[in-house]
Amino acid sequence: MAEPLPTLKKLERRTQDMVLTYDDGNTYTVTYDDLRHACPCAKCAPMRNEDDTSRTLRRQIEALPAEKPTVRTVGKYAISFEWLQGCSSGIYRFERLHDLALRRDPDRGKPYVHGAW
Repeated sequence: MAEPLPTLKKLERRTQDMVLTYDDGNTYTVTYDDLRHACPCAKCAPMRNEDDTSRTLRRQIEALPAEKPTVRTVGKYAISFEWLQGCSSGIYRFERLHDLALRRDPDRGKPYVHGAW
Protein backbone atom coordinates (compact mmCIF):
# COMPACT_ATOMS: atom_id res chain seq x y z
CA MET A 1 0.00 0.00 0.00
CA ALA A 2 1.34 3.43 -0.96
CA GLU A 3 2.21 5.91 1.74
CA PRO A 4 -0.22 8.84 2.04
CA LEU A 5 0.83 11.92 0.14
CA PRO A 6 1.92 14.75 2.45
CA THR A 7 0.09 18.05 1.99
CA LEU A 8 1.95 20.84 0.23
CA LYS A 9 1.88 23.74 2.70
CA LYS A 10 4.11 26.29 0.97
CA LEU A 11 5.61 26.90 -2.46
CA GLU A 12 8.35 29.54 -2.49
CA ARG A 13 9.36 30.78 -5.94
CA ARG A 14 12.98 31.80 -6.31
CA THR A 15 14.97 32.94 -9.34
CA GLN A 16 16.08 29.49 -10.63
CA ASP A 17 13.99 27.10 -8.58
CA MET A 18 11.19 26.67 -6.08
CA VAL A 19 11.13 25.32 -2.55
CA LEU A 20 8.27 23.01 -1.62
CA THR A 21 7.42 22.66 2.07
CA TYR A 22 5.15 19.81 3.18
CA ASP A 23 3.11 19.26 6.33
CA ASP A 24 5.46 16.43 7.39
CA GLY A 25 8.20 19.06 7.86
CA ASN A 26 10.21 18.13 4.75
CA THR A 27 11.35 20.76 2.27
CA TYR A 28 12.58 20.11 -1.26
CA THR A 29 14.03 22.19 -4.06
CA VAL A 30 12.87 21.69 -7.64
CA THR A 31 14.55 23.60 -10.46
CA TYR A 32 12.37 25.28 -13.05
CA ASP A 33 14.25 23.36 -15.77
CA ASP A 34 13.26 20.05 -14.13
CA LEU A 35 9.70 21.29 -13.68
CA ARG A 36 9.42 22.31 -17.32
CA HIS A 37 10.98 19.05 -18.53
CA ALA A 38 8.32 17.14 -16.58
CA CYS A 39 5.44 19.11 -18.16
CA PRO A 40 2.50 16.70 -18.42
CA CYS A 41 0.77 18.42 -21.36
CA ALA A 42 -0.03 16.66 -24.64
CA LYS A 43 2.74 18.56 -26.45
CA CYS A 44 5.61 18.01 -24.01
CA ALA A 45 4.86 14.58 -22.51
CA PRO A 46 5.38 12.58 -25.75
CA MET A 47 8.82 14.17 -26.14
CA ARG A 48 10.01 12.35 -23.01
CA ASN A 49 9.22 8.89 -24.43
CA GLU A 50 12.44 8.52 -26.43
CA ASP A 51 15.99 9.41 -25.39
CA ASP A 52 16.70 11.67 -28.38
CA THR A 53 13.51 13.70 -28.08
CA SER A 54 13.89 13.91 -24.31
CA ARG A 55 17.38 15.34 -24.72
CA THR A 56 16.09 17.76 -27.37
CA LEU A 57 13.32 18.90 -25.02
CA ARG A 58 15.87 19.40 -22.22
CA ARG A 59 18.12 21.51 -24.50
CA GLN A 60 15.14 23.63 -25.61
CA ILE A 61 14.18 24.25 -21.98
CA GLU A 62 17.72 25.11 -20.92
CA ALA A 63 17.95 27.62 -23.79
CA LEU A 64 14.99 29.59 -22.42
CA PRO A 65 15.80 32.60 -20.24
CA ALA A 66 15.49 32.08 -16.51
CA GLU A 67 12.16 33.30 -15.23
CA LYS A 68 9.94 32.93 -12.21
CA PRO A 69 6.55 31.55 -13.29
CA THR A 70 3.14 32.66 -12.12
CA VAL A 71 1.52 29.88 -10.07
CA ARG A 72 -2.16 29.10 -9.66
CA THR A 73 -4.06 26.26 -8.10
CA VAL A 74 -6.27 24.01 -10.19
CA GLY A 75 -9.11 22.84 -7.99
CA LYS A 76 -7.83 21.03 -4.91
CA TYR A 77 -5.68 18.56 -6.84
CA ALA A 78 -3.07 20.42 -8.89
CA ILE A 79 -1.04 23.52 -9.72
CA SER A 80 -0.33 25.16 -13.05
CA PHE A 81 2.64 27.34 -13.94
CA GLU A 82 2.52 30.19 -16.43
CA TRP A 83 5.73 31.16 -18.20
CA LEU A 84 6.31 34.19 -20.45
CA GLN A 85 8.19 31.90 -22.85
CA GLY A 86 7.72 28.19 -23.42
CA CYS A 87 4.83 25.88 -22.59
CA SER A 88 2.26 26.89 -19.96
CA SER A 89 -0.29 24.13 -20.68
CA GLY A 90 0.71 21.54 -18.09
CA ILE A 91 -1.39 20.83 -15.02
CA TYR A 92 0.82 19.33 -12.30
CA ARG A 93 -1.08 17.09 -9.91
CA PHE A 94 0.25 17.25 -6.33
CA GLU A 95 1.49 13.65 -6.70
CA ARG A 96 3.58 14.71 -9.71
CA LEU A 97 5.13 17.62 -7.80
CA HIS A 98 5.95 15.32 -4.90
CA ASP A 99 7.63 12.85 -7.28
CA LEU A 100 9.71 15.71 -8.70
CA ALA A 101 10.60 16.83 -5.17
CA LEU A 102 11.82 13.31 -4.35
CA ARG A 103 13.68 13.13 -7.70
CA ARG A 104 11.48 10.26 -8.86
CA ASP A 105 10.23 9.78 -12.40
CA PRO A 106 6.94 11.72 -12.40
CA ASP A 107 5.73 9.57 -15.32
CA ARG A 108 6.43 6.47 -13.20
CA GLY A 109 7.99 4.68 -16.16
CA LYS A 110 4.85 4.85 -18.27
CA PRO A 111 5.10 6.12 -21.85
CA TYR A 112 2.77 8.87 -22.93
CA VAL A 113 -0.44 7.61 -24.56
CA HIS A 114 -2.83 10.11 -26.13
CA GLY A 115 -6.27 10.19 -24.54
CA ALA A 116 -7.53 9.09 -21.16
CA TRP A 117 -9.67 6.22 -22.43
